[in-house]
Formats: sequence, C-alpha cells, structure tokens
Amino acid sequence: MPGIRPEVTMGTRCTICSRLVAIAGLALLWAAPARAYPPDEPVKEMSENAKAAGAMAGGHDLLVVPIPLSNPTLGSGLTLAGVMFYNPNQSPEPWITGVGVMKTSNGSWGAGAFHSMSLDHDRFRITGFAGYGNANIKFYGIGPHAGDRGVSVKLDEKGTGAMLQAQMRIVKNVYIGPRYQFLDLKTTIKNPNPIFPDLNIPPFEADSKLSQIGPVLTYDRRDNSLNPRNGELFNIQWMFNVKALGSDFSSDKITIAGNVYRPLSKTTVLALHASVCGASKGTPFYDLCLYGMNNDLRGYEAGRYRDGATWAAQAEIRQHLFWRIGAVVFGGVGGVSPSLGHLTDTKFLPAGGGGLRFQPSRKTNVNLRLDFAVGKHSNALYFSIAEAF
Repeated sequence: MPGIRPEVTMGTRCTICSRLVAIAGLALLWAAPARAYPPDEPVKEMSENAKAAGAMAGGHDLLVVPIPLSNPTLGSGLTLAGVMFYNPNQSPEPWITGVGVMKTSNGSWGAGAFHSMSLDHDRFRITGFAGYGNANIKFYGIGPHAGDRGVSVKLDEKGTGAMLQAQMRIVKNVYIGPRYQFLDLKTTIKNPNPIFPDLNIPPFEADSKLSQIGPVLTYDRRDNSLNPRNGELFNIQWMFNVKALGSDFSSDKITIAGNVYRPLSKTTVLALHASVCGASKGTPFYDLCLYGMNNDLRGYEAGRYRDGATWAAQAEIRQHLFWRIGAVVFGGVGGVSPSLGHLTDTKFLPAGGGGLRFQPSRKTNVNLRLDFAVGKHSNALYFSIAEAF
C-alpha cells in the first residue's frame, strides 16, 4: 500500500527518532534561526516538519515525533507532533493527519491540527489546518528604515487561525483551486509609548480579523518533494480580504515563488529559488510582506523588514561528501519597497552562508540540515528537517 511501510518495525522507527532527537538536541545548543512568526505560522511549520519527519521514518502508519526549536524571538522550546499516515483509496500519495503542540521559553505556545489527502489518483489535492497561538515577538516598524534602525517593541499576539485549500489537476503537473484563510488576532504592546511613534499599533489592527479567499496555481515537476535533484516548482497565490466573509479589511496580497533544480553531477545539485510578494494599501501590519519568511533568504529575522512588497533570489550548491554527510553553500539578494510599483526603489538586502547535511536513514531521501547565514546587520544558525526550499 503506497505510503504505508509494514516492514518498518517499532525498533527501526525508534532508532530513527532517537537519531533525530539526539542531533536536534545538539543543534539546540547553538541554533538561533532568524524567524518571527504570525500567530498561525507555528501550525504551518509544525505540519511541514511533522510530514518531513514522517517521511524520514519511512512513512509508518503512526508516528509521534518531538521537534526541538530555538530562535531569538521565541526562545528555546519543543514541538510534539503525532502524525497518522494512511491510504484508504490507494492514492499515489498517502493521507496525512496530525496534531501538535509547541511551547517555548519566552512564554510563546501554540496548538494545532492538520490534514492532507488526495483523491481520484491524485487528481484532487486537499489540505487544511487550524490552530491557536500565543506569540511574544518583536515589532520593528514598517519599511526598510525601520528595519535598519534596529529598535523594536515587544508584542503579545494571541490568534486563532485556519486554512483550507483544494486543488484540481488540469493538465500534467499543474494544479489550480481555491484557498481560504482565517485569522482572528489580538495584539498587545508590552512597552507602550515607544521612542518612535511609528512603533505604535493602530487600535483597529491590534484587535482584528482576516477572512481571505483566492486562487492558488501550482506547477510541480520535482522528482522528489523533500530533496529534489531535478525539476521545477512554481506557485502563485492571490488572497483577497472579503468583508462579506467577516474580514475587517478589504486588502489583497499576491505571492509568487519558484524553484528550479538541476543535477551538476551524481553528487552535486544546483538549486535556485526566487519569490516576490505584494500587498495592497490597507493591509494590516501583520499581513504585510515579511522579508525572509519561508526561507526566502536566510540570515534575516522575518518581520524585522516588512513593507508592501518584498523580493528575493538565491542559489544553493548541494554536495554529497561521504557516507550520509553533505554540505551546501548558498547566497542571494533581495529587497523591500513600499509596493510592487516601487521595486526600483528597493532597499537591497544580501545574504549568504553554508551548512551541513545528515541523512538519518538510508531508506528515505530526507536530510537534517544545519545552516549558518549572514545578512545585513544580522546572522543566524538554522536547524530543521528537509531542505530550505
């Protein structure tokens, strides 16, 4: 049965998990990935990491996996996820259902559930998640100059979020369909009356709701979803806030991203990534384009630079060295601007770095990654499951 591996014994699964925990625990001593999340972002990352961990364990029918985390915004902590893999309709891809909780040392926490499935021999793909988060984060203001000055206020953000996406294959490798997102957010400034007035959050944004719907187009020709050597992945997402659906705003936001993978030899892969984001006028501060989000360019705290538009492009060389060890080098540049129409006024933000890779199991093509990246006025060490893009 696709996606179900009866031959993976409990002993094998525990060995894989113990390797994951041991290496993750070591990385926790050093790691400080530059990330600052909206309240629903931990649920998204929780589901992605849990799915990758499940693939690493051979896609067994039931997996409980601890995922350590550490970053300068949320502190050190742990995500505990329970994931079920099953295949009731003999789909090329297994159905995945999971739940998880997250807690960090600065008082941030979250809980959520996620599900993905495919129907009619992968003609239809349905994904969803829902969760609650309480995040203690920093807000630097809006625009490149706010990010450069490095002054922030502490925010306490409590939010309930949900997402449901359904796509249909219209031609080979091309999927299209609607996506709905909801976020109910309450923000409190822990140190009011900041030195810079633009660090104040408008009251109507501090306690507000997003209710967004829009189309999502995906082209996926990768030979492997977690560690591709060849192929392309392109995604276009255009979300509209609709007051008739309960949103407090009438803004819209478009995100375009693309990856290209090419093998340079049996042991070397070139990976390219580019993205652009644009948010219309009237978008609340927490839904603007956040530079460095989703590993668009490592080395920056996502949220330090936020504005009406961002873009980024990077290249990465992935090299297998010996045994289960690999290494990467990467570099790129991007920028932020008030809108997509002002990209010529971009504030350029370069970054580069390198990292190591370890493959815990020979049965699966999933790596643990440890990356060090240097950006403008910042640097960061990342630890995660699967490649950055």
